[in-house]
Amino acid sequence: MKVILTHVVFRVTGDADQLEAFDARLKLLFIEHGITSDFDEHHGADALRYDFKVQGGVPFPPFAIASGEFPDVIVAAEWVAAGSGVRGSAVITRGELTEKLIENVAAADDDAVAIRVNANGFLALALSVARIGPHECRGYMMTGSEDALFNIARNAASGTIELWSTQGASEWSRAWHLSAEGDVSYRAINPVLPIADADFRDLTKLAQEFVGQWIWFGDGPREEIAIERERYERAGYAISDANVKSAALYRIKGEADEIRYNTLDPEIGWIEDVITRCWPRRQDD
Repeated sequence: MKVILTHVVFRVTGDADQLEAFDARLKLLFIEHGITSDFDEHHGADALRYDFKVQGGVPFPPFAIASGEFPDVIVAAEWVAAGSGVRGSAVITRGELTEKLIENVAAADDDAVAIRVNANGFLALALSVARIGPHECRGYMMTGSEDALFNIARNAASGTIELWSTQGASEWSRAWHLSAEGDVSYRAINPVLPIADADFRDLTKLAQEFVGQWIWFGDGPREEIAIERERYERAGYAISDANVKSAALYRIKGEADEIRYNTLDPEIGWIEDVITRCWPRRQDD
């Protein structure tokens, strides 16, 4: 999955009959406004969800027009402009923007971060981790060219480990199993398991905060990333889809060519090595 500049989620709520008609009208408006970006849909009986990753601004117009035609429907949007570290939210009712909030993304918690950068500057792995149980964690993982949410759990009795990940949607769709002897097996989760809304919001916030502090994107507006590009080129680093901010690199860089930074609690330090072995999926899995 290519890491993009802006991630925005629209959640539409209202009567089930209205939602079906709203969705049909919205698809026509997407065509009229030339919206061709890939997006994921996760629809339920009482809510529609549209998950975009786009290079431009937030695609408000089709939602605002459709909202004006369906006055009992409420549209809520949340987004992060990762290249600038800005996060926002808005609510649209009856075609009007009724609420809007823009804020800088807060710094991520260094106590739950692990980063590996190769000698050529490529982001080999970055993790932001939240502990949800004695032997279970969730979080956000990325390389210079891919990203995903993850859930990882270790069975204290058997010593086995299970890693789940997303692949572009708010659902667990991939899984790796590590035996007590360290053997790795992969499977696609079928049927996929949707992530609960509250958990997805928490994980999205975790990812946004991490990106806001640590990451700049190679496909961002040139005027916004000019300094980062110049610093990377001067250092002889390759520029990828996702890159560690130069100021952060200088802060954590040691004497070794490869940069490794890990502030995970010792009790969950094993997570970095497990994810390195499993994700992204190898061709021979």
